[in-house]
Amino acid sequence: MARKETRAYIVDASVAVKWFVDEEESDKARLVRDHFVDGRLRLIAPDLLKYEVASALRYHPVVQIDPPSLITAMDAIENYQFLITPPREAWNAAIRFCYESKISPYDAVYLALSHTMNVPLLTADMKLIDTLAPDRKAMVTSLSKLSEKPEDTETM
Repeated sequence: MARKETRAYIVDASVAVKWFVDEEESDKARLVRDHFVDGRLRLIAPDLLKYEVASALRYHPVVQIDPPSLITAMDAIENYQFLITPPREAWNAAIRFCYESKISPYDAVYLALSHTMNVPLLTADMKLIDTLAPDRKAMVTSLSKLSEKPEDTETM
């Protein structure tokens, strides 16, 4: 009997922030994290994610994160061991994507990693999705469209 391959996502900071604060769709983001921890999903993220999440939590417009909580969040991200340094191919693609799609280099790194690894990008950033051309959107899954079983959800 053939084993089913574990579904993978490139996860961006818009999803990871929701692991640590209560906001819209935090329950779905935490479900993704829990499925990753249980081995039902693979998550991959550029090492940039740690810096983006730290900044987003430090300057969150609603939730005040104290220094010990921020340290705990950063330790958790490090312990998940899903951060990678994007290879040159992904960086080159990111540079092209940020000019073609008029998105930030930060967003472009996640998208480029998705395209170079052929793994869907999971994001809660609807502005990013709306900005992308149809061929770029093909590799993106919106957190809002995620099913109760993230390992079974299709891309957009």
